[in-house]
Amino acid sequence: MIFDELVLHNVGVFGDRHTFALTPPSPDKPVILIGALNGGGKTTFLDAIQLALFGPMARTTSRGTGSYQQYLRRLIHNGVAPADGASIELAFHIVEQGEPRHYRVCRSWTGTTSGAKERLDVLIDGKPDQTLSRQWAERVDAFVPRGVAELFFFDGEKIETLAELDNAREVLRTAIGALLGLDLVDRLTTDLTVVERNHKADAAPPVIQKVLDAQRNKLAMCEKAEAEAKERLGEAKDRVAQANKALAAIEAKIRLEGGELLDRSKDLEAAKRHLSERSASLQRQMVDVAGESLPFALVREQLVALEERAGAELEHVQQRAVTDLLGKRDQQTIRRLRDQNAPEEVIEAMRSFLAEDRKARRDGQKQSRVAKLNHDAVAVLRQLTGNSLDEEIAKATRLAEEQAATVAELEDVLRSLAEVPAEEALEQLHEERNAAHAAVAAAVQAEGLADFDLKSAASEKEEVTRVRDGLLNKAAEEFAASDDSRRLIDHSQRVRATLAKFKHEATRRNVDRIEKFILESLQRLARKNRLITDISIDPETFEVELQGRDGTVLLPQQLSAGERQLLAVSMLWGLAQASGRPLPVVIDTPLGRLDGIHRNHLIERYFPQASHQVILLSTDQEIDEPAWQKLRKHVGHTYQLEHDNASGRTSAKTGYLW
Repeated sequence: MIFDELVLHNVGVFGDRHTFALTPPSPDKPVILIGALNGGGKTTFLDAIQLALFGPMARTTSRGTGSYQQYLRRLIHNGVAPADGASIELAFHIVEQGEPRHYRVCRSWTGTTSGAKERLDVLIDGKPDQTLSRQWAERVDAFVPRGVAELFFFDGEKIETLAELDNAREVLRTAIGALLGLDLVDRLTTDLTVVERNHKADAAPPVIQKVLDAQRNKLAMCEKAEAEAKERLGEAKDRVAQANKALAAIEAKIRLEGGELLDRSKDLEAAKRHLSERSASLQRQMVDVAGESLPFALVREQLVALEERAGAELEHVQQRAVTDLLGKRDQQTIRRLRDQNAPEEVIEAMRSFLAEDRKARRDGQKQSRVAKLNHDAVAVLRQLTGNSLDEEIAKATRLAEEQAATVAELEDVLRSLAEVPAEEALEQLHEERNAAHAAVAAAVQAEGLADFDLKSAASEKEEVTRVRDGLLNKAAEEFAASDDSRRLIDHSQRVRATLAKFKHEATRRNVDRIEKFILESLQRLARKNRLITDISIDPETFEVELQGRDGTVLLPQQLSAGERQLLAVSMLWGLAQASGRPLPVVIDTPLGRLDGIHRNHLIERYFPQASHQVILLSTDQEIDEPAWQKLRKHVGHTYQLEHDNASGRTSAKTGYLW
């Protein structure tokens, strides 16, 4: 399946008509990149695709708990009359029996006093198909099964939810059930339970019937109270979201005006004092070092030469002293030879030899003294030109580097202090922020009350249901003698037990395959950093267990936030592959809070391979300029959504934010 075109007319922030060409120009350019700032219409784009396909069954992020008709009315752009309405067109093509078939789903609606009136038209190869238009709600599963749509159309919040493995269990339960068609088994089990309950009630004695009727009425009231509490909770959550959004907008304004710097001014002043003191201390240490032996580093080569010359001179002095001693020894030697009556020729030969030896030694000592240093001075000179001076140079270098870093940091602090606005300039914004905080607190309190009411209503409903079921079982005991009634209930219970076994076995047999897909997806993302070597999913609880390189179990808290988000993406990717459906992938706010390394993993290894068509809805902070340079070779189309606050309209143009 390939999305070819999306047309939005007066939908949400999109005033007038906007057309997005989505067909990838080639297989090696599967990415369609749509950039916008927050509030620019990215979520509306994602919701529009799901709304075009699924209508009232679409799981859009902005619908809330109100009715579908009210949701459609809210979607009409504020700048047009409700009677003018809005529309979404989604064109796509698939290959059927070897031939491409082109579909266009046109969903339009106009506002009414009670909500909205909707019209749906489906065209095949440019021709309207009334039958398919009427049956589209049942036939859409042939193109995009609702149960697996969340594996292909999702936002960054979905990734963050899955990144907390405790939350992943319910997502895995729903996704695996949809992949295996087990939702049909659940519906059949529920229907059988209803049949049993109704049969027991119909066969109950009149006395029990009256009590059952009372319990039914009470249960209906409980269900109504629960539904109302759910609606109030949904509205409260919407108010919390709106209040947080308003607070975020005000805080963004404060940041733009330098409010964060004002909040940090005391810390900046403290940092300025600390860095100034540190710089002065380092300066004093550098002066102290320079006042010792460090200046000799400037003439180190000359000092080495001087040390060598002085050493040679001392050696010559020693040699002269030795020569003088040898002269006395030679005289004693000649006298001793005479005393021993040695032949004259021997004495003469010895005298000649000793004379030549002394002469050779005297000739080697003919060197003028320049350094004229004693042994102690030469020792000091050797120590200075050796390790001592190296240590002084290393110490000075370290101090200079620390001083440069400290000065650079001090300059940054001084620049930040220079940008700190006057407190009076932000007084109005601070008042607005305080009001927004109060609004958030009030909305959160209302949400808590609504949640409490919902839990109370659910608890009361559960108790009434328990009493009703007890009455039904009592009624069943009283008519158990009836063979037909007994057989019906017995067979229904057996079928439900069989369905439960079937569901368990089907899940168990397919979980291994799904685990493999998820692990392969993770390893493709992580490549060399294979901290996780195996993944197992409990077919009963759907709890995820991770194993490390040494086979030990890895706890979620042992993973960084980025690693958990990569794991979440791998789950979605692996489940999508397990579905066997060649569907486009649409991701809103794809990179969330990932750090640089994990962002690069997704940009380089996931987005180009996630599907044959990948639509990314990103802010300038997620796909920034460096990320854009890495991704652009895989991008087939780019769009930029620009929102005009004055008119409340978003316009689309080709090209990305960079």
